[in-house]
Formats: sequence, C-alpha cells, structure tokens
Amino acid sequence: MFRRNYVTRICFLLLVASFGVLRGPSQAASQQHTLTLPADKNSIVRFFYTPPINNYYHAPLLFRVVAESDSRWNTAPALEAGRTAYISLSEMQNLIAALAAGHLSWTESKTVEEPETFTKVHGHGGGMEAKVFSAEGTGYAKIVPDKICDTLAALDTTLRAPRALWELQFFRRQYQCRVPNFDPDAYQAVRP
Repeated sequence: MFRRNYVTRICFLLLVASFGVLRGPSQAASQQHTLTLPADKNSIVRFFYTPPINNYYHAPLLFRVVAESDSRWNTAPALEAGRTAYISLSEMQNLIAALAAGHLSWTESKTVEEPETFTKVHGHGGGMEAKVFSAEGTGYAKIVPDKICDTLAALDTTLRAPRALWELQFFRRQYQCRVPNFDPDAYQAVRP
C-alpha cells in the first residue's frame, strides 16, 4: 500500500512538472520585459500611431544610423518606410538605452525584420507602436496614448543631430504634446 501511494505521488509530481515545462516556453516567448537588443550600425527605431479620431495620415518616424561624415546625417527624407531621420551610432545607442530604461514592456523576437513600407504599416490599436529592428532580432512595445508625450519627450536628450531632434519634436506635436521652444518653421522649408 505504501509503495503504491509513493509511486502515485511520484507520477503525479512528474505530471505536474511536465505540464509546467510544457507551459513554460510558451509563456517565456510572450513574456514582456525590458529591451535587451543591442544598438549597432544596422539598428532602426520606428514610432507609429494613428489616433482613433483622426483626419489625416500619420507617417511613421524612423531613426537610422549613418556616420556623422555621411551626407545623410542630420537629414530626414520621406522614404517608403516613413519619415527617416539619420543619426550617428552613439545617438542610436543613447536612443535605445533610453527606450530600455523607460517604463515600457518589450516583447522581443529573434526574428530579424525590416521595416515595411508606410502603406503597409498598421497600428494594433491601443497606443503608439515603438519598434526596434536589429541584426539580432526585433523588439516591440506599446506606448499608451496618455504616456506618448512623456515617453517621447524623454528621448530629446539622446539626439545631437538638430534635424533628428526637430523631427521627434514635430512628431510629438502631431499628438498635441507640448514642446517648449519648438520652432515649427525651422525645417519646413526644406521638408520634401
């Protein structure tokens, strides 16, 4: 009798443990955490949001790395993926570090993705999408509407390129964020 109860208990514990092991990886794959993707010369950060009540298309804002000696540094052309501000590697490292230090929950995947064209970008509702494209995978976080202004304002100090900073601040203004001392006409004349 004792031996049968002992075997039954062992079988039950093994069953419970195997159920936990089977559930564990799927939970870990969808678990949200801080951003761990490294910033490198191939990193891209994209912000995209279309508010529920909207009367015009909001283009995504992307940040891409180039050398400061590259003619694209401190420019922000409208490309197929969206408005693209070119920044230095150190700026990208600071930008990704600030996103990692923020209060966002990131979902990461080892899948390496490329930004889709702006016509194929779709918001998933409920807030602004922040996405990090890296050679080591892709990170995704949602910024709830009432935190957009604060979250994006905290990124101002990461950018040295005047045009990139202006684009970030202009982007925030589209969502009725206060941006002190912002000159909306600073780059409008050269904006393609």
